[in-house]
Amino acid sequence: MKNSRNRLTPILIFILLLLVWILIIVLAYKFINNHKTSIKKLKLTDPLVAELYSYVTDDDIFFYSKKAYDSDNLPDEYLISKASRYLTVEDIEFVNNKEFIISYESLDNAIKMAFGPDFKYDLSKINTNVLTSLSLKENSYLNLNIHYDSKSNNYLGNYVETEKQDKVKVYHKLVEATKTDTVNLKIGYLFYIKDNQYQICSDESCLKVVKQVSSLKDIDFDKFITINLKKASDEVYYYQSNI
Repeated sequence: MKNSRNRLTPILIFILLLLVWILIIVLAYKFINNHKTSIKKLKLTDPLVAELYSYVTDDDIFFYSKKAYDSDNLPDEYLISKASRYLTVEDIEFVNNKEFIISYESLDNAIKMAFGPDFKYDLSKINTNVLTSLSLKENSYLNLNIHYDSKSNNYLGNYVETEKQDKVKVYHKLVEATKTDTVNLKIGYLFYIKDNQYQICSDESCLKVVKQVSSLKDIDFDKFITINLKKASDEVYYYQSNI
């Protein structure tokens, strides 16, 4: 009887181990399957995808290509630059000697329009130059030397009018859109200089031209950015991060 129990013990251990491995495999399969189903592929023609992609500008691609950012570590000058798309010259009070005043309320509203009502920021120590999308006349832009004034609770500084003549340009195209807890736009991009042909550059400096093509239409991308946009409390999607 004792020998019989000894013979059964290895068999029971084997069966137990087999059951444990089966359980692990089942749980792993469910986890992987659930993870896959949580990623939904969206059509590029989806109205939401098309709308969100339409807000991505060439300036955004230049900026996002330099580094991976998220909504917690965006540079102050980028916040103001992007917010300026929602400002008008009427939001700026122009004073003597090329000086200006922007009220805290005006810039705050513009930043919230650009990044959402839940976006947190602090520009109380800002002191920088910012090229904005604001224009006093055709083909000119306002470059603001801006700082925060705690006494008046306004943004002050001086400005110059400058022409934006970027020799290096960017071409970008939406190649994939998915949805998890965010909408994720995968964008292919390249930098180029237009001469007689399109000179494709290795980076935004365009110090090295890797090839020349006659058309950008069917070119293969080797650089990609994924921009993640999250729904805010107003039910609108705003920038969350780029990778």
